[in-house]
Amino acid sequence: MIDLSDEDILETRQMVLMITRLAFRGLAIMLIGLYALVMILVNTPHVHAATLIPQVAVSSDQVRLSDLFADLPTGDDAILGAAPAPGKTMVIGSRTLTRVADLYHVDWKSGSPLDQVVVSRNVQSIPPETIKESLINALRAKGVTGEFDVSVGGALPVITLGGEEPATVEVAQMNFTPGRDVFSATLAAPSAQNPVKTLNISGVVEKSEEIPVLKSALKNGDVIGAADIEWKNIPTKSMVYDTMTDADQLIGKTPVRALQAGEAVRKRDLISPQLVARGDEVIIEFVNGAMALSVKGKAMQPGAEGDLIRVVNLSSNQSLRAEVVGDRMVRVQ
Repeated sequence: MIDLSDEDILETRQMVLMITRLAFRGLAIMLIGLYALVMILVNTPHVHAATLIPQVAVSSDQVRLSDLFADLPTGDDAILGAAPAPGKTMVIGSRTLTRVADLYHVDWKSGSPLDQVVVSRNVQSIPPETIKESLINALRAKGVTGEFDVSVGGALPVITLGGEEPATVEVAQMNFTPGRDVFSATLAAPSAQNPVKTLNISGVVEKSEEIPVLKSALKNGDVIGAADIEWKNIPTKSMVYDTMTDADQLIGKTPVRALQAGEAVRKRDLISPQLVARGDEVIIEFVNGAMALSVKGKAMQPGAEGDLIRVVNLSSNQSLRAEVVGDRMVRVQ
């Protein structure tokens, strides 16, 4: 048995107290470090956590895993199924999304039964103007000439394709019957070699012709000049036998009745303007070979240029037949 002095006992107690203090300080530092590490881990997002994409528009005919979830690990993608038809939408709900995430080991958990992804399909639209242009070009290749339009008995449709396809259309087949001017065609979009969509269509070729028409409405007594005329394409079938097709046939004429702007003008709609009115004082020219004589006279009848009217020589009071040759001028030969 070792006898310790009071001094040794005191020293030993001091040493034990110091060791105890050091132990508690180390434990406190270790606990603080562990707490800090836990807080970092809790507040740091998982580097591979996926994010739901609530709305997506796909261009292909397939829906992929990356269309539904963003931030997938590199290479973690897969084809899930068919995309909706062009222009249509598809809704994938929370339960289906959870099953997909579990199946493909996607680090995502649904936070609400209302979680969903709305998948739509991008489209390419081919407008009626493009379809009509392709029909007209195919008819020209069949030998249709001149100005013409096509009528299909209603409005031409809009052809829609998937967003991955070009917005083009071709006439795969064209049948045309001359004389009757009817046709039937098969359209293929985007091309005859890649007929994703086909459309059978039939119609009529409406030929047109450019004719002179009035720029503005004119009434009887208005003399038509070159500045009053413009050209317009009208359907050939609406023209009649005496429709004016030469602008020179209109110039210098006046309407029998009021004519509207832009309408086809018929020969019966025009007359020569009246140059002499009944009772007008006129100049009567007498022409005999190289000799010409003029006297004053009085018109007993109205007349336009070229008309033969009855006049009276005021010098001799003789009644004569004379041709109207100008404004208040007649000629006797």
